[in-house]
Amino acid sequence: MYRMKKILNYSLGLLIILVSACSKKSDPLPKGIDAVFVGSSDNKLYAVDAKIGTKMWEFEAKGAVHSSPALGVGLVIVGSSDEKVYALDIKTGAKAWEFAAGMGISSAPLVQDATVFVGMGSTSNFTSKLYALDIASGTKKWEFSVDGISISSPTVVNGKVYVGGFTNVYALDAKTGAQKWEFKTGSGVDSSPAVVDGVVYVGSNDYNVYALDAETGTQKWKFATSGEVSSSPTVSEGVVFIGSFDRKLYALNAQTGAKQWEYRADGPIFSSPVVANGVVYTGSIDSRTYALDVKTGAKKWESVSANRIQSSPTVTDSTVYIGGIDDRLYALDSRTGAKKWEFRTGGSIYSSPAVLTSAAKVYYSGVSGAEQ
Repeated sequence: MYRMKKILNYSLGLLIILVSACSKKSDPLPKGIDAVFVGSSDNKLYAVDAKIGTKMWEFEAKGAVHSSPALGVGLVIVGSSDEKVYALDIKTGAKAWEFAAGMGISSAPLVQDATVFVGMGSTSNFTSKLYALDIASGTKKWEFSVDGISISSPTVVNGKVYVGGFTNVYALDAKTGAQKWEFKTGSGVDSSPAVVDGVVYVGSNDYNVYALDAETGTQKWKFATSGEVSSSPTVSEGVVFIGSFDRKLYALNAQTGAKQWEYRADGPIFSSPVVANGVVYTGSIDSRTYALDVKTGAKKWESVSANRIQSSPTVTDSTVYIGGIDDRLYALDSRTGAKKWEFRTGGSIYSSPAVLTSAAKVYYSGVSGAEQ
């Protein structure tokens, strides 16, 4: 029914991190730009003015851009179904380099310590790979290969890369790609791991949410939902928030996995939730973006689009940015859900937005402990 799900939901798990350009010397970003970056099924990556929704520039690949973009060192990094990773000038969209991966890319890249980590999969040879690339040149540092047609978006914490591949969750050495451990679930792992306080949280298509020891991969707890869990978890103040194909968003105790509350939408939730200012934001296949009270799950507002929402929201101080299958990127007031503007692309948006503010702060969708 949702035929794009297996191909596209890896892009939903890109990290939500609020960082300033000076917080990482290796990842300087320009000031004075207010832009939203998002990919589309029309083969393009767009840079859109974050305040008014007008196009700043566009870059055209040779395949759909379902991958969510990452920012670093003045570049926008994104993958495409044309089997290439692109690095583009953040101000102009001019191509700085490209890397021929040999597989279609819908996983969201992660930039850390002058390295781009990006995953991809192939149906032709039943193989998935995670690459580590030099951000300045695009040259390969290492690659990690596993069986299967999918690999999730990676998370890097304390020198380890955590990633889902086929039915497993892997921990790898970030410098070498050497495997540290693996944990087997009962089905595919499209969810991207969140790592907080020494615990890896991740969903699986075996209907479960898992908590694993970050050092050893030992299971701490699991929570059973009634559907596949492709949504990536967000962890905030001791609570894990995650969506499921069973149409529910769950709030779970991070230490025990006990359910604190659930909210039922009118469609499956592939979108990865975001927590900001006491509110949980998420999208649903029912064409709605929801804002829920973080403590109780009570609905504060909902915004209805013209078609399904599989993109994950990105939330700044006052605005929720989210893409839809209706070809549109929306900017919504974070307090009321009122539409500020919409920008229409030429194709469906599965990519989750990345936002750069004039103060050189970056906002992504999803959450992990990468900046703790």
